[in-house]
Amino acid sequence: MMEKTNRPSLQAALLCEGVTTDAEGRHTIHNEFSQYTMGYSQSFTILTIWRGNEGTAEYSYNEKTEIVAPDGRVVAEGKNGPFKVADSTYRQVNSILLENVDFTNEGVYTFKIALTDATSGMDIVCSSYPIMVI
Repeated sequence: MMEKTNRPSLQAALLCEGVTTDAEGRHTIHNEFSQYTMGYSQSFTILTIWRGNEGTAEYSYNEKTEIVAPDGRVVAEGKNGPFKVADSTYRQVNSILLENVDFTNEGVYTFKIALTDATSGMDIVCSSYPIMVI
């Protein structure tokens, strides 16, 4: 099993309307949100950026993201992988398009991100962040 210090680091995770990448590899994030309006349903993109560490090149990873409503329902989910992050000079930028995310209830939704070892399926990094819906 991988040592805790040799795991990738999550540098960024956000919900936006979209991400484009130019020929030089620069990413443009379109309309990142700080809060959402109840009943608003549309497609969103989840953008995550992982930074490698020493020893991470030996492993392949899968990423799973979910948005969970205040009542516990999963209202959107997506997956990426497998992918590798070679070392601390390497970044893995993932984006997942989530169709028709439905914020039908006011409250705090939860944005969950899990990075797992692609071979064993064991969780390596699990994070969650609140999404305010008013």
